[in-house]
Amino acid sequence: MHFQLEKDISSKTINRIVVLGQGVMGVDIALTLALAGYEVTGVDLLDSQLKTAETRTRANLSLMVKGGLVEQEAATQALTRIRRSTDWDTSIAEADFIMEVVPEDLTKKQAVFKKCDELCAPDVIIASNTSSMSISLIAEAMQHPQRAITAHWTIPAHLSPLVEVVAGVETLKATEAKTVAVLERLGKHPVICKDTPGFIHNALQGALIKASMDLMDMGIATAEEIDAVVKNGFGLRMPSVGPIQFMDMVGLDSIVNVGDYVAKTLDNPAYRAHQRIREKVEQGDLGVKTGQGFYQYPNANAEEFWEDINGRIIKTLKANYYQT
Repeated sequence: MHFQLEKDISSKTINRIVVLGQGVMGVDIALTLALAGYEVTGVDLLDSQLKTAETRTRANLSLMVKGGLVEQEAATQALTRIRRSTDWDTSIAEADFIMEVVPEDLTKKQAVFKKCDELCAPDVIIASNTSSMSISLIAEAMQHPQRAITAHWTIPAHLSPLVEVVAGVETLKATEAKTVAVLERLGKHPVICKDTPGFIHNALQGALIKASMDLMDMGIATAEEIDAVVKNGFGLRMPSVGPIQFMDMVGLDSIVNVGDYVAKTLDNPAYRAHQRIREKVEQGDLGVKTGQGFYQYPNANAEEFWEDINGRIIKTLKANYYQT
């Protein structure tokens, strides 16, 4: 039924990307697109917001040049590719791809998607930066919801590699594939997620926030102590190994033992190791040391894994703690 639309979206050449909303996220997204060679229009309601966007863009570029992430010539060229406007209708009509970055309000997002649907060609993808809402609900008033998708960037958008990509009920595979291709051209790391509230990133982040609040409520730690533990502890290794693979490397049996001890000591079953972990242990799949955990490790050598991770952490430490 949508064969022609799939074909049109797949073959569409994307030159100009319109970013609707020039708050913190919208500004940083526009900058990222311009650095990758796209022509960009940043759109907002007020001229004053566009002036703020211009100032922030220049400040971000200056810092990126100073940090060695971008050459001065590339920064200068990026600025020439960004234009800003309060004319929503004209900007939307000129778009080859749209990034919606308006406030996290379902009614507002639905209105923006409906307007885009009316003003631009059916093969123009409209991507929402929503961090929690269903793209199916956002797109429900559209005539062509097949080109609606979520592309959830993470703060700071111009530096963070992750973008969560979420298809709705009506979203075409071509829409998803084209969106992923655009993000990969930017040097981003797109991760396909299911259309559930909060997706993956905010579900994990939310769990950490809840645990932090619980520790404060119990009088175990202050805000400063919690942040210090995260920044100087497991936060250092997170760029190299995620929580699942970390358990494999420590040993899933150890994870069970620690969780059960804490649960018994605090008389709180919430700290018991998850049933998925217990099942792995019962099967003898303990992680790297047995060659199988949540990941497979054929001919695995735990020391080689730790050497790799430690090498990456050393680079992080040198960059953030031992600067001369």
